[in-house]
Amino acid sequence: MQKQKQKFTFNSLTIRIFLFFWLTLFILLLFIFLLPYFDAHVYSNLKENEIHRYENKIESAIQHDQFSKLLNGDIIFPAEFFSDHPILVSHSGQLLGMLPDEEKAIRQFMFSNPVQVKPLKRIYGNSQIVGPFPIKLGEQDATYQCFFINRISAQKEILTYIFERPIFLIILVILISSPLLWWLSQSIGGPIRNLQQAANAVAMGHLTIDKNLEKKGLLELRQVGQSFNRMTQSLEDVLNNQRTLLSSISHELRTPLTRLQLATALLRRRLGENENIQRIDTEAQRLDKMINDLLQLSRQQLNSHLGREIFEIAALWEGILEDAEFEAEQKKILFLSNLYIFHPENYRINGNLELLQSAVENVIRNALKYTSSKIVIHFYIENHELVILTEDDGAGLPAEEYEKIFKPFYRVDEARTRTTGGTGLGLSIVAHTIKSHHGRVWANRSRLGGLAVTLSIPLWLGEVNSATTNNKTQSDA
Repeated sequence: MQKQKQKFTFNSLTIRIFLFFWLTLFILLLFIFLLPYFDAHVYSNLKENEIHRYENKIESAIQHDQFSKLLNGDIIFPAEFFSDHPILVSHSGQLLGMLPDEEKAIRQFMFSNPVQVKPLKRIYGNSQIVGPFPIKLGEQDATYQCFFINRISAQKEILTYIFERPIFLIILVILISSPLLWWLSQSIGGPIRNLQQAANAVAMGHLTIDKNLEKKGLLELRQVGQSFNRMTQSLEDVLNNQRTLLSSISHELRTPLTRLQLATALLRRRLGENENIQRIDTEAQRLDKMINDLLQLSRQQLNSHLGREIFEIAALWEGILEDAEFEAEQKKILFLSNLYIFHPENYRINGNLELLQSAVENVIRNALKYTSSKIVIHFYIENHELVILTEDDGAGLPAEEYEKIFKPFYRVDEARTRTTGGTGLGLSIVAHTIKSHHGRVWANRSRLGGLAVTLSIPLWLGEVNSATTNNKTQSDA
């Protein structure tokens, strides 16, 4: 098979995951870069040590008569004042010691300051302003407000603030990545859910092509949907071919068999009854039954998912038990059934009622065929499954035969099969029916001494009402 060349487009899962990572990182860096330029940046309180540091600067500047330069119109640059430089604001609002590009930030800081008497700090672009600190200068002890302005890297300050507070960093990443993650998960999860529904429909026997699987979703998922539709189409073609073949085989097998039975009848009329004619007739009847069983098994394998419905569990044994009791009575066999389920009407199964009834009937008839004098059937609920246990007191089977009896055409004893007329397909049909309903079937030794066959069928949980069930009691009737 030629390997399909991978296409990388925006609708590709690989590209989206790659872009998601870098887009998240880009938005995070963009947020850090642009945050200082938003005027909504809040005022921050000064720590105690910061207040003491600025008070010491003011006291040192007063002692060295540095503020007199500001009063004379000079500017104290950061190199002269450690790391930042002061600005004085007179009572009349005059700014002293200010660089031309600092006036807007200082006046905005003063205008927006919610607490005029308490020193605060705030970042404007690449400048950090701290103040006000009231001081008295000059011979008349005029009151001035002192502000300190410092050139900083706003992004570096924000990064330092973020990395000093890992919880804030985690919250920030979550806030940025959550919408992107939701968008990515929806673009992946939606088509996968559609594909799951289509797969469930195929499992239920609805071999329909869903074109939306090929049109919606990421590129890789659309490719999967396209392959899934091709698989569904192939399955439908195979089933159609098998149905055609089965119909042809049925016709081709029955035609010579009918001629053989007709020839046997004519031969019996001409020569009368004899042992050889009787043997031919018996083998023809066995062949007819084998063909019927084989065709039934084939039809079940083809159509086991068709005709499904939701029905109450009691429908599985109603009518079948009455017929079995009547047949057992005619054969002088004791037939008992034990129902360990309270309110069976509250439990349902989603499946093909006709096939499941046939499976239950086949197991009961198999017990009627090989039992000696007694049959007991138990019905109970266990692990959300309906369990039907059929026991007889016949000769039973060796332990190594328990799994083999469910294989097609398997016979434990050829003489036994000839006596009972079996074809080796009855339990195989049962096993296929139960497994097609996601159930289990197994055999073991009966407590009555014969064979015990157990059917376990999953319940339908869509509308199961709460009902009290009686625990299964292991007791002989």
